[in-house]
Amino acid sequence: MVINLGMNWENFYNENILAYIKSLQENPFELVTLIIDIAIVIFLVYCFFKIVKGSRAWQLIKGIILLVIATALSGLLNLKILNWILTGIMNLGVIAIIVIFQPELRRALEQLRNK
Repeated sequence: MVINLGMNWENFYNENILAYIKSLQENPFELVTLIIDIAIVIFLVYCFFKIVKGSRAWQLIKGIILLVIATALSGLLNLKILNWILTGIMNLGVIAIIVIFQPELRRALEQLRNK
């Protein structure tokens, strides 16, 4: 998957963002579920960072964030070869994250089980 940030932003805004806002106006229940969904995700991200902050995984997370930013910038600047390489690394990185974070994942699951 190649990230292409050089799209027509006006069309994207009209077709996606405005259409989604109109659908929320037509069905207010979706707005409530959206707010609940966002609150749950924020809580989970907070818990994840709270668990990881004091561990060696924190350095890995900063590296992953740098990799994501570099991939987005390579797509924005139309650096096709670099973007292809970084995208490939990110696709394989999902498996690597599970292997690298295995001790932290185990510790987090044990903390959840003991509560």
